[in-house]
Amino acid sequence: MKEFKTLQVPPTRESLQALSVSLDEASLLKQLIQPKLQEMLTRFGGFGNEKVTIGHDGWLYYTPGLRYVFGQPFLDSGYLRAKAKAMIDKSVVANAHPNPLPAFQQLAEDCRRLNIQLLLVPVPDKPMVAAQHSKGLLQNPDFDRFRQTLQSYGAEVLPMEKMIEAADAPRYLHQDTHWTPRFMDRVARRIAERLQVDKQGGPSLYRLQSRSASNIGDLVAMLKLPSNQDLYAAETVQVEEVEPMVPVTREAEIVLLGDSFTNIYSSATLGWGQHAGLGEHLAYHLNAPVDVIAMNGGGATVRQELVRAARTGRLLKTRALVYEFAVRDLYLEDWPPLPLGDVPRNLEKVEAAEPAKINISEENKPVSKPADSEELTVTGTITQMSRAINPNAAPYEDALLFCKLKVDRIESGIYSKPDAIIVFLAMRNRVLQPGAHHSVGDTVRMKLIRLKSAPAAVRNMQRSDDTEDFDLVPYFVQEELLFR
Repeated sequence: MKEFKTLQVPPTRESLQALSVSLDEASLLKQLIQPKLQEMLTRFGGFGNEKVTIGHDGWLYYTPGLRYVFGQPFLDSGYLRAKAKAMIDKSVVANAHPNPLPAFQQLAEDCRRLNIQLLLVPVPDKPMVAAQHSKGLLQNPDFDRFRQTLQSYGAEVLPMEKMIEAADAPRYLHQDTHWTPRFMDRVARRIAERLQVDKQGGPSLYRLQSRSASNIGDLVAMLKLPSNQDLYAAETVQVEEVEPMVPVTREAEIVLLGDSFTNIYSSATLGWGQHAGLGEHLAYHLNAPVDVIAMNGGGATVRQELVRAARTGRLLKTRALVYEFAVRDLYLEDWPPLPLGDVPRNLEKVEAAEPAKINISEENKPVSKPADSEELTVTGTITQMSRAINPNAAPYEDALLFCKLKVDRIESGIYSKPDAIIVFLAMRNRVLQPGAHHSVGDTVRMKLIRLKSAPAAVRNMQRSDDTEDFDLVPYFVQEELLFR
């Protein structure tokens, strides 16, 4: 049989440019057609998309939450194997950790070692409420096994099913993935009751101020309807702002670790008001300050920031850790164990030591190095990039991207280490920003500020962080500078 050989023609600059233009035109055409097509499917057929399921009476549901409820048991060995393979095949992670139990065991052991009470708050997904005006709660078949195992580790799990039963309907927003302000406050009050810390007596430190907040809901945005759609009107709720406006602080015995359920009424960028979230209401019910570490879409990954906080001494005064996360993340996310490491806990003992017993000669006194600056201008080479942000798959419109940098030159400020963790704003309103297009080997010149000093709207963003370096303090890229 005669063999035919395919002629291999190397691509030219012109052919590559033509391909780029055709792809851009196809993308633009899709952006023009898809919203109108989705509007027709939703209006006349009641169809959602891969992220949104259309319910009755204007209720919208997050489809991954439905998968948690009606999918396989999330601790089933077959499901865990399939989940790990899918994560690796899609390059979500290099080494998959689909089973959440080892991660929670590690956290529970660290908290026990540090004498910190651990209270877990797995927030139910809206589809888990059988009907918005009923008292039932659907659940993944493996959740009871998960809860019993965690309790054997020494962690307490807040009984959310009892709170669902006791709460007035509706417990969730019609067109958003999140809870109502009233249900959130009930959870905050219950958390305060369960914490084994001394409640601060005396006059109230905080007061509530009722305000209205209106938004169209994140699930409507996920439908990607035309901007002038009239299928869904804005929903209005009453939020209770906590005054003074910033009741959360790092000088607190209570640390709240959370995701967008913590941020939904705290962060103005989410569209439902501010200063009225879970952290503020927990502070109100405790009559004591609360240290909040929360990231949108970060139910599993927010533990990275806890490790960084622990290694910088931020947990020095912590007596209780409240960990809020969307329960669907047990089914969907990657859960690598993240040890807190050698956490400073003995500062009081060091300060109480008698100076007379410390015998250090003048010539042997340690030389103190100047602290690294809050703001820097540096030039460096990128040595590690976290995985890319997918604007179509990311749950939120804005995102951060963590990278590792070899510091070549410090133009202003003081920095004492050869490497740095830098954080780009990678996506804004689902549009990739210049920082998202960098790659390993790129030389960059930037103005930096410590991430902890960046605006709260930045710190709360979802993030991609594969650096696995929790000892270096992250710096946020305020501005990229051009080389002369």
